[in-house]
Amino acid sequence: MLPLPVVVVLPSLFSVIGLPRAASLLFLASVLWAVSATAQGPAPGSARYVTDIELQDARQLSELLERAGQLLLDGLATQDGAPKVSFVLHGPVIRDLLRQNYGGNIQLVNLAASLSALQVVEVKVCQTWMGVNGVDAAELQPFVIPVNLAASEVERLRGEKNYLDF
Repeated sequence: MLPLPVVVVLPSLFSVIGLPRAASLLFLASVLWAVSATAQGPAPGSARYVTDIELQDARQLSELLERAGQLLLDGLATQDGAPKVSFVLHGPVIRDLLRQNYGGNIQLVNLAASLSALQVVEVKVCQTWMGVNGVDAAELQPFVIPVNLAASEVERLRGEKNYLDF
């Protein structure tokens, strides 16, 4: 958020432009400040991101997780209780996050779990996709959050929470 504007009105200006005009100028300055603060959006470090992804393999998810991890290294992800990036998954990559597939995806799962624990990312998966593809939510890793429909969750985060695309 922008700092409050400082408007200095010299007493001699009152006699030149009059008190009503000075008050109008102060009001106009405050309106212009409010409009510019709103137009700029969230402060650089406070933005949250969402990504709606249908990935085919673990390598793609790993690359995105590493990109999110860089936010922590760059000091842009703070542990303030809200993850910086929400991954909303629907697609075959969900199978890589199942407990029975941990052995084949150790690095991916450990990276996602670490970033989740550090509040850099949250990993959400589409229950609708899981139902159609016979994937049981009880088999997901503990850090994975099922949501009813991926597209609805992404729209909710964008609309209600003002998340930006990652």
